[in-house]
Amino acid sequence: MSVRSKLFFAILAVAAAVPATSFAYWVPDNSEQGGTEVYDWSNMKSRAQVLQELKEAKADPTWDTRQGEATGSWPQINAAPAKTRAQVINELESLTAAQRAYIDSFDNTGA
Repeated sequence: MSVRSKLFFAILAVAAAVPATSFAYWVPDNSEQGGTEVYDWSNMKSRAQVLQELKEAKADPTWDTRQGEATGSWPQINAAPAKTRAQVINELESLTAAQRAYIDSFDNTGA
């Protein structure tokens, strides 16, 4: 074997070994996110206390301005339709032949 091929196989072996050794020192101890153990027991609240705090937080005027995980609700971007069914049907019926051919060109089913 030539020096070039030996060097190539040596580099290839190192490249294959690097991903395998990256997990060598990871030991699961339930401290990562989603773990089952709870380490902070210093703040024990009753259900009534938590519900009272939630009620006070929702009374805050900034509660409605927050979105997503902070409030547990996601914004409705466009809940109401912009057009009625009749308006859409009228627009489809008034298409020219060129516009209809253009829209039909998007169909990839071959039908």
